[in-house]
Amino acid sequence: MKFRYVSLFCGAGGLDIGLERAGLETISLCEIEKVFCNTLESNQGWVHCDQKAYLSPAKIINADIREVNHRDLYSENGLDLVVGGPPCQAFSSSGKQLSVLDPRGTLVMEFYRIVDALKPRMFLFENVRGLVTARDKSGEPGGVITELIHILEEIGYSCRAGLLNSADYGAYQRRVRCFIIGSQKGKAPDFPEPEFQKGSGLFGKDWLSLEGFLSAHADSDEGNFTYPSQQLAEQLSIIPSGSGIKSPGKAEATRPSGHWGYRQGTFIADLSLPARTVTGSASQDWVRWNGVLRRLTFDEVKLLQGFPEDWIVQGTKSQQYKQIGNAVPTVFGEALGRVIVSHLKNFPTGKPVRIGVPNSFKEYIEYTKRDYARNKSSRNIHRHFEQCEQ
Repeated sequence: MKFRYVSLFCGAGGLDIGLERAGLETISLCEIEKVFCNTLESNQGWVHCDQKAYLSPAKIINADIREVNHRDLYSENGLDLVVGGPPCQAFSSSGKQLSVLDPRGTLVMEFYRIVDALKPRMFLFENVRGLVTARDKSGEPGGVITELIHILEEIGYSCRAGLLNSADYGAYQRRVRCFIIGSQKGKAPDFPEPEFQKGSGLFGKDWLSLEGFLSAHADSDEGNFTYPSQQLAEQLSIIPSGSGIKSPGKAEATRPSGHWGYRQGTFIADLSLPARTVTGSASQDWVRWNGVLRRLTFDEVKLLQGFPEDWIVQGTKSQQYKQIGNAVPTVFGEALGRVIVSHLKNFPTGKPVRIGVPNSFKEYIEYTKRDYARNKSSRNIHRHFEQCEQ
């Protein structure tokens, strides 16, 4: 018997592939983007024997979650799990970080609405690392995650929150995500122990490197390669791997030389490490491979995210990159899915145990508060919240 679940904000199905590999079965999938639903439909019922990936023939609902009745997702009793990763752009460090002032940020609360209505035995919530320090409507860092955990506890769940890195679980990519596991009874299970560790050497499994990935899975079709312009190639020729062209930084109290970053689209990957987080656009990192400087290709990005090689992705080129780049790596679904299946098989009794916001989150939030207090004058984020309060 397989445990059944409902998937919200499911995108191209990355998390679902992993969960099904772990032995769970999807009942319904809800996604607002029509082309994403086309991708999900194109891969239903397929079995990928080499990577043990498939997608159950589940009900696909192409709709705005705010307009979805929970009975459309599941109408019976005894649901095992609800899974969801609301849009992350409102909390991502690559965006404006407007949190709940961004309409997409309010979709986090739609997740607990569905959980409260369906009352599954467990839930799995996913989002970007920036959710941990995201501001609530009053502008308080950490307010969103604190309120979310409190609400989920109030509707009857033990909640365990944490940050996980996909490289720690065998991905060829470094991608940190925030997860909350909930249990209607007893204590929410612990997160899976990392199987890999950076620089572990002889004492364990070291992170899998991009070099190892390319050695086994490099795209052989030169027609898929994107090369730099002559001007950019000359600029990148003096940039070492693991670095990029620095963008000018604005001076801050704690950073007198500027709060700089790498100019968009100029980073050259360090082949000795897992790939950096892939993005939802064609502007992936550059790689020096077989004497050629080129970008990571779409097929390589798809495999870095854990999608099977023959996974069909519908839409235009930009839509395809968006689907794959914004997906949750399948390795998270596999690792967390095994924990969830084990917990459901030995489901505890008794009232849910409150765990609260983890200390690691509290420390992260306090650091953010101190940093913003020192550099407030140069951070636009404060102006948005101050205007909201006026």
